[in-house]
Amino acid sequence: MRDSRELRHVAWCTVVVMGSVVCAGGAFGDGTMVAPKGWDGSIEEFTQDAIIIFHASETPRGATEDLILKIGVKGGADRFAWVVPFPSKPEVAKEDAKLFDEVYAYVAQRKHGMRRKGGLSKSYGAKDAAATPEAPVDVLSRKIVGKYDVAVVRENVAGALNKWLDTEGYQSLPDAEDVIGFYRKKRYVFACIKVSDAELQKGRVTDLHPLRFTFKPGGRDGIYFPMKMTGLQKERFDVNLYVFYRYWVNDHKSRYGYEHRGFSLYYRDWDTRACVANGGKAWSAPARDPFLKTYAGQLPTVTKLFQKRHPGATYYLTNIRARRLNPEEVRAWTDDLWLFPYYTDPRMVPFDARPGGPAATAYHR
Repeated sequence: MRDSRELRHVAWCTVVVMGSVVCAGGAFGDGTMVAPKGWDGSIEEFTQDAIIIFHASETPRGATEDLILKIGVKGGADRFAWVVPFPSKPEVAKEDAKLFDEVYAYVAQRKHGMRRKGGLSKSYGAKDAAATPEAPVDVLSRKIVGKYDVAVVRENVAGALNKWLDTEGYQSLPDAEDVIGFYRKKRYVFACIKVSDAELQKGRVTDLHPLRFTFKPGGRDGIYFPMKMTGLQKERFDVNLYVFYRYWVNDHKSRYGYEHRGFSLYYRDWDTRACVANGGKAWSAPARDPFLKTYAGQLPTVTKLFQKRHPGATYYLTNIRARRLNPEEVRAWTDDLWLFPYYTDPRMVPFDARPGGPAATAYHR
């Protein structure tokens, strides 16, 4: 693995994370589901998938991130809200659900081939301006995106978000001030996504089209994924992240690796003799990549995404998973989930984990 101690070596990079959370209850790995007032039944996020595209930066607050979320919902209500926290105001757009099918199938086939060959081969390693608090809740933007009415709001006063949800016709989030207050103190915003025509059928899972949120996580090298709101639910849950990154993601080499947050490695790409060592894989042109060309015909939607967002860039795929996470323990986390580049020097403190960085709360009380 090439030494990435200095960000000049990874000044422009992209990460894609796909996560899956399967659980019952009211809150999940990417936010929380809110039922309409008067609804006594359950609204369950039966499956949740996410894709994150992250761009590191050599300058403070220069990193950007695309978070693409897709959920399947099981319940009888014909409308509900979906609340997701972000470090800054996101721009919102629609994406294609086929992205998730293709990446899932790619990893499954790679794992099947590895089992036949006996495992992994050796590898080279592969601000927004703050709104003036003129009201308990600031509505920063609102627009229709596909089937969704998306409002981005910032809570300025304790309890105001629940009152705003009530005014919008949805139930409040009971006993949630510790979590909502965490985001309010950090000046985070909430994307409140109203779904009014999902046509949910009793006993069946309804897949909703994905949304892409583009935002600034507020630092240089920290990859943001919302987790603390998951602590509002009752049942244990699983998280499955597919990470496409210019280099590997920090695992156990330092205290800032994902293994110290309850995740473990399931799969990651490697370099064959036909590959350029430490060169990554050409996801925007898989037919010309020696590692991906066998799978190129099965990745048309993924290829289009990378051609549209980041043509010519290369990445390694790392799949990490966490099983049966305890919501109470996640709720007690001092911050959300932050992932970092694989720095070869174990003494290296990621820029965003340092005091004053956007991820510092996770490591410094």
